[in-house]
Amino acid sequence: MPYKNLTIRREFHRRYKREWRARANSLKKFRAYICPRFPDIQIAGTSFIGGFLVTNSPEVQAAVERSPDFFRFIFPIRLDFSGPTLKKEEA
Repeated sequence: MPYKNLTIRREFHRRYKREWRARANSLKKFRAYICPRFPDIQIAGTSFIGGFLVTNSPEVQAAVERSPDFFRFIFPIRLDFSGPTLKKEEA
């Protein structure tokens, strides 16, 4: 059993944490917004679809947050990426 060897176990945990952090950090660039009052509003060349907008573009994020409707009709949604992730074999 590989877990009996302490060095193999530590290396496995280090590799697992490194891969998980890389995936989690790449997902932190995404932001989601909701606009229940105007579900098809257009801002910065992109439009909300069904009241939702998910983007990883910093330009679009800045334009949405500079909009006068931000925190009036447009609200940010916190995305939670702390759940289980797919392994490479499952993807």
